[in-house]
Amino acid sequence: MKKILLFLAFFYILLNGQEFTDYRERYDNFEENDIRAFKFLNPYIGKAKEQKNYAELTQAYKDATSFSPDNKLQYADSMVWAAAKSKNRDLIGASYLTKGTIYYFNYKKFKLALDEYLKAWTYLQGSEDEYLYYKNLYHIAVVKSYLGYYQEALHLFEKCRIHYGNENSHSNPPNLSYNNKKGYLNSLHQNIACLVEVGRLKEASSLLNKGFRETAGDIDFYIERSYFYKLQGIIDYKNKNYDRAILNFNNALAGIEKKNDFTNASTIYFYKGKSLLNKNETHKAVSYFMKVDSIFIKHLFILPEVRENYEILINNSKRTGDNKMELYYTSQLLKVDHMLSTDFKYLSEKIHKEYDTKDLLEAKKRLETSSANANRTAAILFCLLLLFVLILYLNWQKEKRIELKYKDLLVKINDEGRQKPIDKLDYKPKNSKLNEEKANDILSKLSQLEEEHFFLEKSLTLNKLATRLKTNTSYLSEIINDYKGCHFNAYLNQLRIKYIMHKLYHNKSWRGYSIKALSDECGFSNRSKFSEAFYKISGLSPVEFIRKRNKELDEDH
Repeated sequence: MKKILLFLAFFYILLNGQEFTDYRERYDNFEENDIRAFKFLNPYIGKAKEQKNYAELTQAYKDATSFSPDNKLQYADSMVWAAAKSKNRDLIGASYLTKGTIYYFNYKKFKLALDEYLKAWTYLQGSEDEYLYYKNLYHIAVVKSYLGYYQEALHLFEKCRIHYGNENSHSNPPNLSYNNKKGYLNSLHQNIACLVEVGRLKEASSLLNKGFRETAGDIDFYIERSYFYKLQGIIDYKNKNYDRAILNFNNALAGIEKKNDFTNASTIYFYKGKSLLNKNETHKAVSYFMKVDSIFIKHLFILPEVRENYEILINNSKRTGDNKMELYYTSQLLKVDHMLSTDFKYLSEKIHKEYDTKDLLEAKKRLETSSANANRTAAILFCLLLLFVLILYLNWQKEKRIELKYKDLLVKINDEGRQKPIDKLDYKPKNSKLNEEKANDILSKLSQLEEEHFFLEKSLTLNKLATRLKTNTSYLSEIINDYKGCHFNAYLNQLRIKYIMHKLYHNKSWRGYSIKALSDECGFSNRSKFSEAFYKISGLSPVEFIRKRNKELDEDH
């Protein structure tokens, strides 16, 4: 017994005497998403919490984002919290940067990723830690590239490539050398991609050779080498060397599919399909275009350059006389265009407002002073001024409309608050088969259910509600149409939107919810249906209503 107690005491001392680095060394060699790492991560987190060592706790949660296959964002939120507790600006900026990277790489949520990058930028733009500064700059450049601002992105990627290239040439500890080389190769990849987009193929090919040399025989950078094969394939395609393009795309897919990088896989399928199309191998080509569609269905993400995929599929369906598939691909293209236009508007406005202000002012100065033709410059500036005035006027008109709609809503909300409950319902059904007493009994029960917020239930149907009220769908539909003045779905949407408007108006925390969260809370199946119903009923979008309410409260204070 004494031996057992001594062993347990020794084991306890051994565990508590471990340094934080001891934990990390035990999982350093595990691959991403390997949950075996949590055998060491959980005690690491526990010890950091116990000691209130928030710097180490931030690191532990950051490592957890790498090894957790399903809970990356939860660990990312914990990482941001721990970093905030540390009050270290570099640590806080780095945590937002990591969270943004998770949104970008794992989920391809550009809007959410950009929000995190810009939060990171507020902490890192003056940082003395150059690695973090340039890492943040790199991710902002990625968003610019996605938006099609290739020249601007190219300038930023070149800055990052040169910085990481210089750092990579120095003698550094192994982990820092790895990070710098990875930063260099990723910047090189994006640098080349932008050169390809602006048609500077010779420069792109020259840099590609560097990329292949840097990654030759190095298993740690197999995915970066796969990206170089992808770019080489695109250059081959543009040079009409379709056989060589297909070969390079096949080499790229080996690593990219292993990494489950669906974004780059989608791009490769698209260009491989176009290469096969140019070789008159239409059947094979279409199979790759269909793979692009499968990725879009699964992830609701597509790059702008791959949009043509659906135009090709539509034309192929027309050629083969397949009207059903032509209609399907047309619908898919409309979804793609809606998603791209929505993302572009949000990202473009956000990145120019919160990052590019200084650059825009400098561009304006250059425009005013560098033109050789004064008359042309004056004309351009005058047109820009008119455009600016027009935009201001349209925005004023829009704000005026929003203000009027919001005031109307306030009247309705306040009137509803003063309404007294109806003691007795007096409804006379038009259908002779439904007697008045039975109709009023159903209507009374329906009113009670309204008070219990039955409408928050997802996938609620007329049949389910009729069963709950112990009646049939015909009677219930007639009562809703006659007494409520609308069909069942409209009635349900009105109750849901009225409920959510009441919450948004009276509860500050609800105004901080995402649109997706709000749609879930009031029973809608997806965000777009919620936004559409909100606008149809109120005349405002959810974002506009929240903004007006917040502004109203700020002015009151």
